[in-house]
Amino acid sequence: MLQVNFPQRTLAPRVRVLLRRRLRPAAALKAGAVAGAIALLLLQFFAVVVYDESPWKLLRMIAALARGPGVLEPDDEFDAAIVAIGVTLHFALALLYALPLAGLVADAPRRHAYAVGLAFGIALYFANFYGFTALFPWFASHRTVDTLAIHALFGLSAAKLYWLFRRVR
Repeated sequence: MLQVNFPQRTLAPRVRVLLRRRLRPAAALKAGAVAGAIALLLLQFFAVVVYDESPWKLLRMIAALARGPGVLEPDDEFDAAIVAIGVTLHFALALLYALPLAGLVADAPRRHAYAVGLAFGIALYFANFYGFTALFPWFASHRTVDTLAIHALFGLSAAKLYWLFRRVR
């Protein structure tokens, strides 16, 4: 019978690298939730302070993804159900977007993770505001530099938070 002996020294570093780079979904979801909260707060801040819009307009736009364009008007009126749908969808998308980002970041060296997150956020902006506006044209008005910056910040912060949360156990 053929017996193969593998030296332990050569396997241990490889195993450590594989374990270190394994995707941790819980860390990705935490990072997505926090980055999503930061993004939503900044989007709301710009909407209210800079653009003098109703605080409910953005949440109605997000809720319209599921309920249709009928919920867009009146954009200055509070409706608890519509706001709840908008917040829920925003965070669901943030968590959904954080998972593939974490997969990219987990495979990248840490020194490149932030650049990967930044590029992911910028790509996400273009997908959302140039790709999906064919289906949801009411988002075309948010093709602004500040929205681009907030999406880039989402990617950057989600990548950074993923590295932070994956180390904390």
